[in-house]
Amino acid sequence: MGDPTFWLTILLLGAAAFVQSATGFGLAIVCMAGLPLMMTVRDAVTLTAMLNLVVCVGVIMFNRQGISLKKCWPLIIAISIGIPIGYYGLRSFNDVWVTRILGVVLISIALTEFLRKEVIQMSPRAGIPICIGGGILGGAFNVGGPPIVAYVYSQDWSKIQMVAILQTVFLASGLVRNGLMFIEGDTTLLLVRMLLFSIPAVVIGIWIGKIVLDRTPLVWLKKVVFAAVFAIGVFYIKGSIAK
Repeated sequence: MGDPTFWLTILLLGAAAFVQSATGFGLAIVCMAGLPLMMTVRDAVTLTAMLNLVVCVGVIMFNRQGISLKKCWPLIIAISIGIPIGYYGLRSFNDVWVTRILGVVLISIALTEFLRKEVIQMSPRAGIPICIGGGILGGAFNVGGPPIVAYVYSQDWSKIQMVAILQTVFLASGLVRNGLMFIEGDTTLLLVRMLLFSIPAVVIGIWIGKIVLDRTPLVWLKKVVFAAVFAIGVFYIKGSIAK
């Protein structure tokens, strides 16, 4: 525990919790940007998936007044169906073209959002196919979150509802994904110990993120989120070209 890398990892996990709490997503982006510098990619993916469960529960508790089971259940079922399909069926597919196409879609959504004076509200019926597709992409390539975020933030919901519903959906997907990773033997005692030691930093991160969320007007929060969606789209395209 005297290793500086250990404490840097703890700080990174706390920062990821803050981002997730303030916007409803971004945990995986923060973790996968830094964790592979301190551990293997496989361990980074596993630790991120484990952290996702803790953070989702914490953010849900802070935003529990925004939970709507009527809105959540169809999305939960859809993403839970998609993840095993992607995890076992599509991991051998060419992830370069998948991420490139996804990048184009995300950029298009973000640009359309910024160029229009009024918010484009996707049909509630679109939530099920988007979550199934997001689950498939998440199970196969761990890139399924942004389309679901774009869908949720296009709805006429309060910011508390958006964050709470996203956490509920991500919690469901995380339970499925962690179960599959446990079966495959990816979960180790070292990673569990690291996660346990990070809990104080994670709780502080969630708390500060909740303060930021409450004090940020919805219109600005949406601008930040769709700017992030645009940046993720560019990153996916750039990364796929580099490969």
